[in-house]
Amino acid sequence: MFKYGKKAGYMGIALLVLAVLPLVVAAFVIPNIGPEVATKFNAAGEVTRWGKSYELLALPVLNLLLSVATYFTAGRQAKNNDDSVAMARIVCERYLRNGCITGVFLNVINVYFMYSAITGTGFGFGF
Repeated sequence: MFKYGKKAGYMGIALLVLAVLPLVVAAFVIPNIGPEVATKFNAAGEVTRWGKSYELLALPVLNLLLSVATYFTAGRQAKNNDDSVAMARIVCERYLRNGCITGVFLNVINVYFMYSAITGTGFGFGF
């Protein structure tokens, strides 16, 4: 991504780090918890559903797939605008920025899921 400027290159690296970070966290957390974890809570914060610990891998894998897809889409869309260097840079940065924002959001959710799995407590959202 450095082809489209330093900013795009650094955002591309950040996006890939944000994609791999939840998998690393899951690799450390999942072996150290029990086979069943609390996965859903009611409005009072009481457990309403128990699930297998490997279910905690769903969000990190989704994050990885979305981040990699965004990374390659940013490059492809920027390549489509190669006739204008400025436009290619803007398009690449826009895609990577959106991917980084999504990655941060999914990482925050992953931290909540891991916290809930480790402690057995969570925040009820009333759903």
